[in-house]
Amino acid sequence: MATNNNNINNIITTNKHKLMIVSDTQSLPVSDSVKEEAKPQVAHKINHCSQDLPPDWSWVKLDLFDKQTGTGDSRHKINLSVCKHSKIHSFRALVNSPWTHFRRNLTAEEWGSPHYELVKQTRQELRNAGYRATDIWASKCYLPGYRQNKGDTVKNLSVIKVNEERDHRYTVIVIANTHKIIVPLKGDAGYLTERQRQHGLIATGTANTVLKTSVGVQLDDVL
Repeated sequence: MATNNNNINNIITTNKHKLMIVSDTQSLPVSDSVKEEAKPQVAHKINHCSQDLPPDWSWVKLDLFDKQTGTGDSRHKINLSVCKHSKIHSFRALVNSPWTHFRRNLTAEEWGSPHYELVKQTRQELRNAGYRATDIWASKCYLPGYRQNKGDTVKNLSVIKVNEERDHRYTVIVIANTHKIIVPLKGDAGYLTERQRQHGLIATGTANTVLKTSVGVQLDDVL
């Protein structure tokens, strides 16, 4: 897992969408079974930036479920809701398979497309930042369905779930086409209701572009 440090050392940028990383001097070896480009390994951590959603999205909400609470990552499922043009669209992601399974059912052309290249690049950046392969879970997204608990695959919409050092904290990176959205999820004691926990919800988080309206008047306007 990444080591906490307050010195900002590097910013990974894809177009205008930034994944900011905080550096530490500790070096880490590569211990991934997937063949990846060899790069110097330095411990980092994700530092959540302000949200930058696609211009026609109002908000995105993610709920992380453990289908059998306490069984570990292999049972984790993400419900993803996107509000676009005042309509809510729902998607699912099953973050329960190793990285080697992510490419399944994608053609060679799709695997080399900008979206999936960005998924691969983002995962590699996390590995370079010091996150272990076992703390990074990637999944394509699906429409809600009933066949094996998932519907049709939604091409060009993927998620990467990162287990954070602190208990009950996760980071999910939503990649929509070539747009990256970093959403921190929380599931601390007192953050979720008992009813939510009974339904298997273990963490939740929301990103939005809706700004609060300023309330009050300026001093110069009344004095």
